[in-house]
Amino acid sequence: MTVRRLAPADAEAFRALRLRGLRESPEAFGSTYEEEVDRPLQATVDVLAGATGSAVFGALDDDGTLLGIGGVHRESKRKAMHRAGIWGMYVVPEARGRGLGRALLAALVDHARGLEGLHRLELGVTTTNTAARGLYVAFGFIPYGVQPDAYRSDGRSWDTELMTMALDGA
Repeated sequence: MTVRRLAPADAEAFRALRLRGLRESPEAFGSTYEEEVDRPLQATVDVLAGATGSAVFGALDDDGTLLGIGGVHRESKRKAMHRAGIWGMYVVPEARGRGLGRALLAALVDHARGLEGLHRLELGVTTTNTAARGLYVAFGFIPYGVQPDAYRSDGRSWDTELMTMALDGA
């Protein structure tokens, strides 16, 4: 397995895996399949090029198949530029339990630590996703609250646990 930052050339593979995640695990994302499926590929190219302030990493198996994805997005407002959020974490079900999520998260945190002036990472995880929550806690993220009714889709509702991690030990 290889974990690397994805580039614009990875746009089609990233988009396909993101759409799969949105279909298979709708409760885990703030966006929906219906919102994303008709977005132009160029929007994905822009995200992977860093034009939106995000860096996206992928976990690939030995033949180059993308099995997991995750992103980090730095806040752009002057007062909030010391923070970044982890977004879009997804590992295909058939590859779970092999350490891909941990490797992706490590790459995202390492990338964030390399950004000048960045001091804090934040994320939200659906309270029903105990595996992801366990990974984040084991990695050093600290829960600080729950957003009730954070996501709604198809008559269902999910709460999101909010978590944070200081990058500078503060």
